[in-house]
Amino acid sequence: MKLKKLVSIMLAGSMMLAMTACGGNAPESDAGVSDTVAETGSKGNASEAPAGSETGGSKALQPFDETVTIKMGHGLDPNTVFDEGETVENSCFVQWLKNDLNIDVQYDWICASSDFGQKINLCIASNTIPDAVNVGQSQYLAMLKYDQIQPLTDVFEEYASDQLKQYVRSGGDALMDAISFNGEMYAIPAPEITAGGVNIMWIRQDWLDELDLEVPRSIDEVIDVAQKFVDAKLGGDNTIGIIGPASGDQLVNIGGNRWGLDPIFGAFNSYPEYWLENDGKVTYGSVEPQTKEALAKLAEMYTAGVIDPEVFVRNDSLEPVTAGKAGIFFGPWWCGYTVDSVTLNGSQEWMAYMVPLASDGKFYSPMADPTKQYVCVRKDYEHPEAAIQIINYLIANEQSWVDNDMTQNNITASIYPLFNVYDNADEIEYSYEWLKKFNLGEVKKEDVDVTGRKLLRSDLDAIEVLKLDPKDDFSLEYWDLDNEMAASNIPRLVSIMIGERPLVEEGYEPIYNAYSGQTDTMAAKWANLQKLEEETFAKIILGQAPIDEFDSFVEKWYAEGGSEILEEVTAAVNE
Repeated sequence: MKLKKLVSIMLAGSMMLAMTACGGNAPESDAGVSDTVAETGSKGNASEAPAGSETGGSKALQPFDETVTIKMGHGLDPNTVFDEGETVENSCFVQWLKNDLNIDVQYDWICASSDFGQKINLCIASNTIPDAVNVGQSQYLAMLKYDQIQPLTDVFEEYASDQLKQYVRSGGDALMDAISFNGEMYAIPAPEITAGGVNIMWIRQDWLDELDLEVPRSIDEVIDVAQKFVDAKLGGDNTIGIIGPASGDQLVNIGGNRWGLDPIFGAFNSYPEYWLENDGKVTYGSVEPQTKEALAKLAEMYTAGVIDPEVFVRNDSLEPVTAGKAGIFFGPWWCGYTVDSVTLNGSQEWMAYMVPLASDGKFYSPMADPTKQYVCVRKDYEHPEAAIQIINYLIANEQSWVDNDMTQNNITASIYPLFNVYDNADEIEYSYEWLKKFNLGEVKKEDVDVTGRKLLRSDLDAIEVLKLDPKDDFSLEYWDLDNEMAASNIPRLVSIMIGERPLVEEGYEPIYNAYSGQTDTMAAKWANLQKLEEETFAKIILGQAPIDEFDSFVEKWYAEGGSEILEEVTAAVNE
C-alpha cells in the first residue's frame, strides 16, 4: 500500500461494523463455518482440537503459560439474547478463551453496534484505541497513518493456523496490498469472496428456447432478445425484458449488485463510482465520456420498453422475477438463491452468462474490494499473538458450536470477540471446478481436497444424490427436484454450477477500484456530489433529461468539489 492512500483520511463520520455472517440479502459468503473443527465437547475445549496441519503449528491454539489480558471495545446489537448469567464481558466465548487459551478478554467499553464506528473514530482521534480492533478500511488507514498499530508479519507467520493462512493467501496480491505497508502486514483481513463481486447476466433459457433464439452476446443482441421477449408477451401483458434496480437499490455498485445495470456500463468500458488509475493518471469513472455513451444507450432501451417501466420506483424487483414476468436481470453467482422458489418447482429455467461483451469481445467486470474488515493490534500491545489466536479459535470451533447447540442464544456473530466471517476468496471457483470433475466422474469424492472448504464436502454429497443424467446438462429436468434434499441444496448447487460457470469457463477482465478511502474534501462535499450523480443518471435514463445533461453534470461535478477531490485522490494513489 502506498503512503498517499493515508494522507487524506477523514475521521469524522460513523462506520457501522458488519456483525453478521452475510451482508444484505445475499449469501455472498459460505456461511462462516468450518469443515476442519475442534472436537470441543461440552465446554468448547480447544485443547482437544486436531494438531498439526489442521490447526497450524503447535502455537496456533497453544495456551499461554501465564494469563494474557487483551482489552477491546464491542458493538452490541441491543436485541441480543444471552443465556442466564451471561453478558458480553462474561459470555461463553470469553470463558472458553480463558479456559482453553489462558486469554483474558476484557472490554474498555461496550456500545450499540450502530455506534461502534463512531466510537472507534473517537478512539483514533484521541489515540486511545483498544489492544485489538476490528474495523473498516478508512479506520484501518487512519490508524496506520497515525502510527497507532503494529506490523503483524512475523507474529502471523508464527501463530496463525494453517486454515487462517489459507484464507489470507487465497486473496492473492490484491488482498495483501490492502493490508500491507512498506512490506509489512498490518492487519488480519476477512477476505471477500471474489465471485461475489462479479455481476453477470441471468436470462430465461426457456424463453430463449421457446423463441428459438441464441444466447445474446453484444449489447445490441441483448436489446434485441429482450425486445422479443416483450413483444411475444412471454410473461403476460406486462412482460419485462430487463428488470433493473427498484427504489432503494443501486444502479451501479463497487462489487456485487443484484438488479443493478453494471454489466451494461461495462460493455462501454464505463465504470461509474470507480477511481481508475493508469500510469499515474487518476480518473473518476462517472464523469468519463464512456459513461455518457452507456447512459445514452440505457435511455434508448428505456424508451423502447426494453427496461422495466417501473425502474427506480418499483418496491421490489424480486416480485416480477418470481412471478415469471421478467426475462433478464444482472447479479452475482449467488442469484440462484434469488429464484430458488421457481427453481425448486421447475417453472422457470434461468441460465447465466458473461454478457454483454464490449466491442473487443471481452467482458469487463468491476471488482469488489478484496476485504472490508481489518483486525488490527495497538502498536505497543505486548501480545499481538493473542488476537491471532482468538481468530484461530473461532475458525477451529465455530462449526462444532453450531453442531452441538452450544451457542443457541449467544449468536457468535454478535458476541464473539473480533468476529468476522473467514472464507477463501476463491471458494466458489474452487467448488465449481471440483464439483464439475466429481459430477462427470473424473475424480472420486475422496480425491477432492476439502481442507478449509466449509461447504464443499456437503456439496459433493448433495450433487451425487440430486444430479440426474446427463451429468453435463444442468437444466432443471435433470435434477431430482422431489428428493428430500432438494430444498436445502439445489438453490446453492444451481448457483454454483450455473452462476459460477461463466466466471470459470468464459473468463473476464477484472477492473479494480484504485481508491476506497475518504479525502478531506470528500468529507464535506461527497454526499452532495453523489446525490447529483444519482439524480442526473436516473433522469437521463428515464427520459426526463436529454443526454447532454451529462455534460452539465460533469461541469457541476468538477466545480462543486470534484476537482479538489480528484487532486487529493491522485496524490493518494501516486504518493
